[in-house]
This record gives sequence, C-alpha cells and structure tokens, in this order.
Amino acid sequence: MKKVAFIAPTYPVLSETFIQTEVDAIKACGHDVCVLTFEIEDYQHEFDYNVIQIGKNIQTDMYKNLHLSGALEAIKFIREQKHLPKRSLFNYGLKLALQLADIKAEHIHAHFCQHTAAHAIVAAKFLNITCSFVAHGHDVYETAYDIDKKILASDFVVTVCKDMKNDFEKMAAGNIKLLHCGVKTDQFVMEDKKPSDHLSFVFLGRLVQQKGIHHLIDALAPIAKRLNIHLDIAGTGEMEVQLKEQVIRKGLSNHVRFLGSKPHRWVKENLSKYDCLVAPFCFSQTGCVDTGPLVLKEAMAVGTPVITTNIMGCKEIVTSETGYLVNEKNVIELKNSIEQFAKLTFEQRFEMGSMARKRVVQNFNALKQAKQLSNWIESPI
Repeated sequence: MKKVAFIAPTYPVLSETFIQTEVDAIKACGHDVCVLTFEIEDYQHEFDYNVIQIGKNIQTDMYKNLHLSGALEAIKFIREQKHLPKRSLFNYGLKLALQLADIKAEHIHAHFCQHTAAHAIVAAKFLNITCSFVAHGHDVYETAYDIDKKILASDFVVTVCKDMKNDFEKMAAGNIKLLHCGVKTDQFVMEDKKPSDHLSFVFLGRLVQQKGIHHLIDALAPIAKRLNIHLDIAGTGEMEVQLKEQVIRKGLSNHVRFLGSKPHRWVKENLSKYDCLVAPFCFSQTGCVDTGPLVLKEAMAVGTPVITTNIMGCKEIVTSETGYLVNEKNVIELKNSIEQFAKLTFEQRFEMGSMARKRVVQNFNALKQAKQLSNWIESPI
C-alpha cells in the first residue's frame, strides 16, 4: 500500500483533532504514514509515526528524484496562483518535494485548501506522485485561494459535506469526492445517565462568532431559571469577555459557567454526563462557517442529543431522531427547541441519545471513512 504523507499548517492542534484521527485511521488501514507541517506544536503525546517540519534538514542528494516534466507542470501551476507568493511557493514546494523523496512518500494528502494544498500539489508535481486535499470551512468560505486551479491540479479532492461538494462542482470539473470526518467510536463510550432535577447543557468550541454562542445565551435568558437549565461553556476565544458580560447582563450568572479550554481527553470523559450539547453554528460576517463539526458526532457517539443549526454539514449529521435543527441566528427557534427538549421525559431523552450513538457508529466511524479514503489513494480515478 502507498506511503501517505499528510500535510498540515500546524500539528498537532487541539481544535483540529480530525486530522490526527484521520492519520491514525489511515495507518490502521495498513498504510505507512507521516505528517509534514510548517509548525510543530509542543505536545506531550508520542506519535507512532514521524512528524516533520517542512523546510528543515533537507537532503540535497534527493534532487535525483525530481522529474523534469513534473517540474514544468509545477511551474505552470505556480504561475496560475493569484493569491500566494510564487517564489515562496516554489521554494517551499521544492523543499517539501525533497523531504518527501527522502522518506519515500507515494501519495500526499493535504488538509485545508489554502497554502498547504498548493505546496502539496507543487511537491507532487516535482516527484510525479499522486496528491489530494481535503477542504474544511474557513479555507473555502472565508479565505478561498484559487480553489478551482487546485481542484484541476489534484488527483482527487475531498469535501466534508454535500453543500461544499456542490459548490466545488460549480468551480471546476475535477475528481471531487464526499467524505465526512470520522470519529473513533470505540473511544467514545455511552454511559447510563441518571435523572436529575435540572437539565445540564454543554457548549464546546472556540468562542468566536461562527459558533453562535451569543445566540444561545440570548435564547436561554427567558427560560433558564424556569426550566432549571445549567450550561457549561468549554472553550476560549476572542469573544470570551463579551460573552461573560452578556451572561451577567442577561441575569444568567447562576446558570452559566465558563470552563475554559479543555483537552480532548476531557471531551471523551465528560460529554456523556450532559443531557444535551447545544451548538448554534452560523455563518460569520466574513463568511467563516463550520462545515462538518466533529463535536456534534463526538457528543452523539456518547449518547448525548444535539441541538444545532441546519447549515452545511450539521444537517447531514443531526436528524429529528437524534436532536433538533433550527435556522441559524434564529434565537426564537433555538429557544423553542430547548423548551421542546426540556419537555421530553428522561426515557425519551435516553432514547434520543441511543439513536444518536447508533447513527454515528453506522455513518461516521473513522475506520470506515478511512477505508474509503484509502481506496481513493490507491486508485484515485
């Protein structure tokens, strides 16, 4: 099987566990894997594969592995780029190619369709090997860079929701696939919940506009006390001060707690303790959006129902059997869905959680998703 080199801007990243999950799953399929990244984050975890910084420790004798025809294609692709510095793209693309030749990589798979995809394509052209990239959200809808050119230059492209696939197909006639990000369902355990005199909600994510947490606070304001709802907010971000002030202003200090940033281990150990995950995702003013939020699948994997919005991949993850979908930025609809959930009996909430777990296991298992990606890597056409 082909040796697969994953390309990421920074690795590992707490909020981008989907990359690590995919690397592990592709390795479990039988591929030799490695990760090349522009910046290596400090981390305690030991990986059973190499994590290499792009542009470091170049072996110049690897020039013998470059292909003249591929170099011409790489240069042609670079010239077509309108939003990336061409000289830097050439230099780092060449360095990446030499590093990939040194480790004998046979396929390159880049996460995000900005500079990582561009460098991966250039390197693949130099070496005459196959390449692909996966798009996620902000790289498509907020800061898109020459995506059509990258689609045409790649052996295949992965989109994470149907809306994105449709948008890509309008951009270029390339080899465009659909594959939702997967969850290691064996690591997420559904535990028995116990009846309580209050409802325990959780929000998990960065405190930024596209997460819609400010809409959730507005929705809770008139009902939290009456329905005895308590919300834990796990995460940090640019809106944290604003949100804390909003909680005080809305009189929710006794109902909302800010837990700060939490490691992925905390997510696995604690999501099952909540009655519901609320994720009112929306498009930000700049167009940034979550296209296939992993947190929805992780909550469902431990049997926690979800209330979210019907945008992008969210509507492909959550169904009426596993939670509620509302229109983005619609505080009234969000409030009404919370009230409807609060009216459910304990048994009905448990059944909803059970169906959520079943849906993730059947449709979003990481190994199952990786097997599909592996098939495309082995035979891109």
